[in-house]
Amino acid sequence: SCRDRYVNIKIDNTDETNTFCPGQSKWNPVVAFSDITVTYYGSGSSNTFELRYKRESILCTRKDSFKCSSGICLPMSQVCDGIEHCNDGADEIGCETGVFAVKGVEEGRLDATNWLKSKYSDVFGWHENTHRGIVALYLGNERNFTSMTAEEKLIEKQLEVQTLASLLRNETDPLKANQLSMYINALLITCQDPHNFHGFDLVQLLKDQMEVTPLMIRPVAYLALCNAEESLPIKAASDLGKVLSSDSEYPFLLDVQAATVMALSCLNSDNTTDFTDIDDATNKTELVSFSQSEYQEAVNNLKKFQSPDGSFGNVYTTAIVTQALLSANQENAKDWSLNKSVSHLLQHLSSSSVDFLSAYLILPILNGKSLSDIRKTDCSNDVQHRFDGDPIVDVKNKLGPKMRVQYCLYIGDEKDIIHTISLRVPKNITVYDVMKLAEAADNKYKFEWKQMKEKIYVYNIAGITNDFGNGQFWLQYLGKDVESITHSNKSPDKVILQNGAQIVMWYKEAHI
Repeated sequence: SCRDRYVNIKIDNTDETNTFCPGQSKWNPVVAFSDITVTYYGSGSSNTFELRYKRESILCTRKDSFKCSSGICLPMSQVCDGIEHCNDGADEIGCETGVFAVKGVEEGRLDATNWLKSKYSDVFGWHENTHRGIVALYLGNERNFTSMTAEEKLIEKQLEVQTLASLLRNETDPLKANQLSMYINALLITCQDPHNFHGFDLVQLLKDQMEVTPLMIRPVAYLALCNAEESLPIKAASDLGKVLSSDSEYPFLLDVQAATVMALSCLNSDNTTDFTDIDDATNKTELVSFSQSEYQEAVNNLKKFQSPDGSFGNVYTTAIVTQALLSANQENAKDWSLNKSVSHLLQHLSSSSVDFLSAYLILPILNGKSLSDIRKTDCSNDVQHRFDGDPIVDVKNKLGPKMRVQYCLYIGDEKDIIHTISLRVPKNITVYDVMKLAEAADNKYKFEWKQMKEKIYVYNIAGITNDFGNGQFWLQYLGKDVESITHSNKSPDKVILQNGAQIVMWYKEAHI
């Protein structure tokens, strides 16, 4: 009885005390959120009692918590956040959403990647589809930009060879807008500059083609221009509007409208209220005649074409429409079935009917990507790749028309020492390229630089280093001639020069 033996459990900092007596039929557990004091009262020389307890995090008492197998509990905000907090990673299991939640997606992506690679030739690449092959491969798989595999280097070299060959034939066999668009997309996703590819400006070539390009092809071209972060022609707004409002009975119109939505999604990547296009050359802002509501209407219109089996027509149309809806962030929308659409595409990939075009269109989807994601390619860690090999040989071997530029070193605020070199160089060359050529020609132009964020920082030329103690630094000046030079903070590898350009690197006092 409680007169002879009992246990008191007191919860610290409260008035609550629980008493347990022998012979009780029901034992209610004591739940405490602070320390407890257990006191045994009894008479006699041999007395014992058994205490069972379970220690848990206070979070475990909350309904909105997640319990790991080790016993620790997490707030729900740490579940499915991309970081494994439980030792066994249980908090990140079953977190897939959208495309990645569809059964068989990962296996299908790997199978499609292997199928695509099996069609690649070390000699001919993917033949006339090399630009498409590399886009599908890179959109469909996560790349390590800090180190390229031998396979990737070979694929990219094949792309360069084929692109140059097509450009050299351009005068006798002109490249059409759709071909230029595919080359631009491929160069962008491999972190190469389509504005200055071995002296050729593919972006300008594409813009020059727009007037003679059929309306049906223009959305693809506008998407490529947007991916290249190039301002669109003034007619772009009306062109895209005409495609979306067309009452043509062509069955392939849906494909073109899907490409139009992708182009608009690219333009809308900043989620602005309206679509704007800024021409950096004139600093003029053109308000494209699409509001968010009109854009959303175009997106919703695509969804209406989905069949009960998940398709939007043939497999190619299904893939391009699915890409368009992904580009518009419609993965989790309730008014269409992403699961059915992707499952339909996976079924095609596992059939004997799979071909290059369908693999090209489907593979990016299995990685949750679309052609409009090319614009988001992160090349910040790829600078060393762009300067692999001998940059001097690369510049000297550039094809296309040549021009002359002048490069000067000014040392001292009053130009105490001046060094000047005149160089004949390919068109569309950068300041960085000219500095490398000058360095190779004359050791006094030797310079040292470091990549900082997305800019090249030149800190030493001719053995003279930036000196914060004296307040003197190397500054870049550009102009058409010596009299017109002005200070420029642009990265030397981003400045494309014109014929007769004057480059001055001036070691002088800098002012903030």
